[in-house]
Order: sequence, then C-alpha cells, then structure tokens
Amino acid sequence: MEQVSDYGAVQRIGLQDISNMLGLPGKAGFGHGSEVADMMARGEVEKVRAYCETDTLNLYIAYIRWALLTGRTDPTGHNASIDSLVDCLSRERSARPHLGEFLDRWQASKRPYPMHVPVPRQTFVDRPHLESSDVLTATPTEAI
Repeated sequence: MEQVSDYGAVQRIGLQDISNMLGLPGKAGFGHGSEVADMMARGEVEKVRAYCETDTLNLYIAYIRWALLTGRTDPTGHNASIDSLVDCLSRERSARPHLGEFLDRWQASKRPYPMHVPVPRQTFVDRPHLESSDVLTATPTEAI
C-alpha cells in the first residue's frame, strides 16, 4: 500500500479498490473484515476461512501485477504465476467451493484488464559477427 500510494504522495488506495480496478472479485460475497469476530462467535469458521483465503487471493494477484509493473518480473513470469494460480483454484474447486467461486467471478469480470498480459516478441537484428579483437578496434557504430 505504501508503494502504491508513493509513500503518502497520493491518497492511499485500499485492496478493494485495487481489486475492482484489476477485475478481481474483491470482497464480493465473501464477507468483510468487520464481520469476522461475529462469524467466529457464531462458530462459522469455514466462512472466516473463505473470507481470509479470498482476501489473500486478491492481494496475491495484485502483487503479481505490481511485480510486473515495477520490473520485478516480466510478462512471461506474470502469466506463469497467473496460470499456476488458476490451475490451483481449479484443482481445489470441489474441496473448497469458495475458491471455485472466486475463479468464476474473476474469469467472468468485464473489467478492462485481462488476466494475462501480452508477451512481446523477441526480434533479432542481423549484426556482423565481431571477434573479441575487433571490439577493441571497432568504431562505435560497428560495435553495435
């Protein structure tokens, strides 16, 4: 949150707002932090678990996108992380239905940000082969 707000240079933005911008389900249907104490008092441990796990999923996906935007990963790493998470949520769907519901809501999102980001194609420029001895004597344009 500190880095997203540039250490207080702009108003802080909460996880729910970040989730909305990224097309994530956010807290929709999974509870809210202010409800956790009452859920626990009623013995609704599975609801608390669902809330905590989906909140963590929103944060993790926001982190993956932040890592891409700050150069900590590249598009290939970003997409691999998303694919791994989608695979995990799909596998856990039957045992923990809230994870499947999270995935369904995420995939159905109409937000402008897709789950995956484009991976730039690598282009190679034909360059003359230089020997190591040529580099010392080459003009700057020849070395490039």
